[in-house]
Amino acid sequence: MEYIAYTEAKLQFQGTRKHFFRDKLYYVSVFDDCFIIGNTSDTQQPKYKISFDLNIKINWDLKKQKNNVIIQSFVFPYKNSFKTLYANHDDLMKFKEIIGKSVTYEGIGDLYLPILQIGKGSSAKVYSAQNVLNQDIYAIKAIEKSFLNQTEKVSGLVIMLKFINQAAYKMEVQILKILSPYSQNFLTLKEIYEGDNTFYLVTDYLEGPTLSEEIEIAKNLPDRRLPILTIKILMYKLLSSLALLHENKIIHRDLKPDNLMFAKKNDYSSLVLVDFGLATFETLDKFLFPKCGTPGYVAPEILNLNYENKYTTKVDIFSSGCILFKLLTGKSIFGGKSFDDVLRANKKCYIDLDLPIDHVYLTDLSINLLEQLLNKNAKQRISARQALCHQFFDQIKEQSTQALSTFITNVKFSQNGNLNLQCEEQMSKYDIEEYQINNEIKEDEQNTITIPPTKRCSLMSEVKSLSISPIKFYQKEPLSEIKCFNLASQKVDSNDIISE
Repeated sequence: MEYIAYTEAKLQFQGTRKHFFRDKLYYVSVFDDCFIIGNTSDTQQPKYKISFDLNIKINWDLKKQKNNVIIQSFVFPYKNSFKTLYANHDDLMKFKEIIGKSVTYEGIGDLYLPILQIGKGSSAKVYSAQNVLNQDIYAIKAIEKSFLNQTEKVSGLVIMLKFINQAAYKMEVQILKILSPYSQNFLTLKEIYEGDNTFYLVTDYLEGPTLSEEIEIAKNLPDRRLPILTIKILMYKLLSSLALLHENKIIHRDLKPDNLMFAKKNDYSSLVLVDFGLATFETLDKFLFPKCGTPGYVAPEILNLNYENKYTTKVDIFSSGCILFKLLTGKSIFGGKSFDDVLRANKKCYIDLDLPIDHVYLTDLSINLLEQLLNKNAKQRISARQALCHQFFDQIKEQSTQALSTFITNVKFSQNGNLNLQCEEQMSKYDIEEYQINNEIKEDEQNTITIPPTKRCSLMSEVKSLSISPIKFYQKEPLSEIKCFNLASQKVDSNDIISE
């Protein structure tokens, strides 16, 4: 065994293993990739070493007291058996918080009391729930295991969709784990649970509405849109979050007002980015769902992708430009009377920024920023870090009030080694190569792409792909049906509508 550097331990505490004749005292040390249990606090020959993995199942033994509930022990797997360790409640609470995103817990019904169902889809439900240990409110997404084990027949071939669905699930969990320290910018994952038929993701509970809902409410204002200072605050916060996301080589791929929520009501500084169901790592050689997004916000390099090319984090920048355009003008940049029209306009990507100057919303500075965010050439498109330095934001950067200073996140760039992921590790983890489809299927489906659901309470996208083809584009309508669109014709094929 390699030398154990106890100075690198994130937590150390004492625990007891109870035996028939006498109890045994042990020392627990928690590291980034494992926890170890030994006879002394600095032993180089620990009794137990448990490496972190989502396949590791931990159980918590609770004890109800007069005024509260405490943890008195935890059960962990070791070889072909299970071991129980008793410890102080406060130590176990810290331990539980540290490892919650690295292993899987069991017995969610003992730890959370459901309050309301706040979202429902074909494969998952979202609940608000109260933690019995600290009384805090969280959001819990319950994902049916049957969804992750689907099969589908495509062009005469039986495709095991479970490999794709499970790979997407694991990738999203990995991304949420990376982003978990940044609750001011992103919806953060707290814990993962597993039941007999369901996986559960516990996240922060967001009190506020989506940006999309705020935009609708603003239509009742005199200018029929949010005040310009509010728009600057929102865009600065969004670009700060994207700078952090992109520095860690993560692409969101479904940036839109529906996926921007406010953690607190009536607090524009609490804007956070949610729904990482289509997010991916820029470093991967091949993406799951290469063509994906929501029409009206999709970068041209995604819609026109071929097998020889890849895209980068710049696709999110284009989407942010679409959001800014909507905030400034009150209109969508790619208009149309129907979904078909929007999809067609987005693919053509004709953008007219010859807009009438009103000296409030539409100024030389705001239009210049739009031009740089919406550049069709991804290589020439501005980055999030560069956008934050644009003169459009000078007004809010000069503000000295605490209300403004709280939302301007200090973006930390790749100093933390835990945030840097190697492409080879990701590829081996998700085995993307295994899921390449038959060349004949590629030919038949060359012009189709995939869209996630559009509903407020989605913590993770329900990407219910009908094919593992990287060029499928599906529109998931909330609680109803999946429609497959072919970009060559931009028409909905009635044969491709599958009722749930």
